[in-house]
Amino acid sequence: MKQVILPTDFSDNSWRAMSYAAQLYANQPCEFVLLNTFHVSQNFSEVGVTMNMEHFQEEADKNMSEMEARFKELDRHDDSTIEAVAKFTSLVDAIQALEEKQPNNSVVVMGTKGANGLGELFLGTMTSHVLKHVSVPLICVPGDAQLTPPTKMMLAVDKEGVDRKDEIQEMIELAQNHGSQIAVVNVPEDANALFGDDLAEKFVIDHYLDKIKHEYHSLPGEYKEDVISRFADKEGVDLMVFVKRDRGFWSNLFHQSLTKSMAYHSDKPMLILRS
Repeated sequence: MKQVILPTDFSDNSWRAMSYAAQLYANQPCEFVLLNTFHVSQNFSEVGVTMNMEHFQEEADKNMSEMEARFKELDRHDDSTIEAVAKFTSLVDAIQALEEKQPNNSVVVMGTKGANGLGELFLGTMTSHVLKHVSVPLICVPGDAQLTPPTKMMLAVDKEGVDRKDEIQEMIELAQNHGSQIAVVNVPEDANALFGDDLAEKFVIDHYLDKIKHEYHSLPGEYKEDVISRFADKEGVDLMVFVKRDRGFWSNLFHQSLTKSMAYHSDKPMLILRS
């Protein structure tokens, strides 16, 4: 079964992300892992301060028990399982340990903090660490996101298209489970649009998205973040999908210099995949 990792700090934002995850994966059996981590601040460690961690563990266990009971009330597949984990470690280390158990069949769903949605996502220390160090797909849910099934997704690609089918497998599975339509969009870097009728990139994506309704859009505009955001808003996109690369525009997109325009679209959950 797919392992769905749900980090929580017991905030309203993390609960909304957990609720969204239950909705996304209600049609398939999953292993839901509710995860809370805590650790001693580096400042305390540097001055040699020791802390009684039993208190933190007891408090975390109590909160996790309540969260687990609340999560069980949500609709989900009858064969799904729920595990609550509270442990003394970093969030990244905890996710990586879980990832090793199911390296090719896991996903992380977590909330973003604050009213700025995407801006907080990329500026937030915790989510930035997860984005940088964890290799499984990551679904980020802004605090005021519309929690609706992803009937329409937007896959934003660069001039290289999609390298491999497994790169977008998480999106494909979600689309199949929800009968989603996918808008594949690109903002050309020059006058030659990526999606010509005879280009190899389009042929490859057609093959990967076989039997999934999809369409192509080459969006003109100088500021890619603005163009993509406006398109998602205009077309009623429920889930924005990006393949994170460590080069070119997409590397810049996931940098802290994300524009205010894109941060404005805080009602759009995002699925971040790995190249």
